[in-house]
Amino acid sequence: MEVHDRLESKVTQGDFLVNMLRVARSDGPRLEQAFIEHVGNLAEKLSHFLRSNGLIRKAEYEPAKFWAQQKGRAFGFVDGGVASIDLPGASPLGIRVGSYVVRPGDETDRREEFNIEFSIVDDLYAESPSTFAVPDDLEDRYGDRAKLRDAARIISEIAAALALIRRRSDVKTVLVHGPLINPAAPYGPPGFPFFTADTAENLFGAPVPSEKRHFVPLYRDILEQVKACSAQAFGVVERDGGGRVLLLRVLEEMNRAGDLPDKNYAAGDALLRKYDLSDTQILDVVLGPGEYLEPKVVPRQEPSNKWPKDWEESLKFYPNPLTTYLKPSETVRPFRVETFEGTEDYQEAMTLILATARLLPGYGFPVALDIVDKYAKVPSWLSREIGAGHKAVLLRKAFEQDDRRLQEYAIKMLSVSSRDWFFRPKA
Repeated sequence: MEVHDRLESKVTQGDFLVNMLRVARSDGPRLEQAFIEHVGNLAEKLSHFLRSNGLIRKAEYEPAKFWAQQKGRAFGFVDGGVASIDLPGASPLGIRVGSYVVRPGDETDRREEFNIEFSIVDDLYAESPSTFAVPDDLEDRYGDRAKLRDAARIISEIAAALALIRRRSDVKTVLVHGPLINPAAPYGPPGFPFFTADTAENLFGAPVPSEKRHFVPLYRDILEQVKACSAQAFGVVERDGGGRVLLLRVLEEMNRAGDLPDKNYAAGDALLRKYDLSDTQILDVVLGPGEYLEPKVVPRQEPSNKWPKDWEESLKFYPNPLTTYLKPSETVRPFRVETFEGTEDYQEAMTLILATARLLPGYGFPVALDIVDKYAKVPSWLSREIGAGHKAVLLRKAFEQDDRRLQEYAIKMLSVSSRDWFFRPKA
């Protein structure tokens, strides 16, 4: 009854409110009881299957003993920050990826190190950008600027992890804030630009042949380099993305093992879709404090029918992550942890991740990742000042010209909205 009790407690606290609201019309007044009954039964069966098959592990939390054993060892943490700047007539790209290395127990000035491993400052509208190559016909420039920014951010973070591992040979474990391996197919449609030679070399750490300067092959090559290093790399995902890929794989295993008949398997799948339940939500009631699921390989490049034809061969050989969820404490939801397929020594890393997640009471996420996040983040005041300065320059240049139409155009472009005081009726 532990799963049912945990589920009932979380329902009472409102953790599943959004899920229940989705089906409030059909289930009516019995909604809460029906939800607990249906989801509780599925979670109970899932818990029994996982525990009886040894698929739930536990990371021991003994901080005094653990940190004493780690004295002098170096651990690295990586995260990126993206500038949010709204500049009229421009599309700026500002990314910096920072690293934080700490040596527990070291009382010298070598205990901590902060470093910016990689940074990009660019304008996607510029004719000669430093990040993406410009097509011969400027009209053929790729239009989805948000996707260009995402591609630059994703590849910059793993490139920074690689740079840190190469630079600090004493670092044997690196945690990256976010997924270790991201889907690459969305960044391979026709017309998606290649990186320039300088950018590709900075990302990879060595000259890159022209045919490999596209995001899809270059991202894969960097991932393969990180995988081949002696240091272990892990991605730690803070937010619940709403997916249930891992849970569906477990249900399939239960079905093949005979622990979940076809009828019940179909009913369980329908239940998950009905309430739109995620891996995080179900495992929150299945796992206890310090417990995590036996890591499973989850292909990140599927479905293959959506692969861009130009990059099918490259996507076919992408590394896949071993994926699990770790629940740090009873009051905190599990978070996702990824590493490369083939990683053997998982237990020690999970103990490290749990220990760093329990450093602050009630926090439940590796504190050092929060530290490097604050270090790499581009502060909002700086973004605002850059934007304000850019607008002031544009406005001053417009009024230096004796052209009323140009001045009015500049005012409209720089105005907050159509209801700005510039547009009030004139008496």
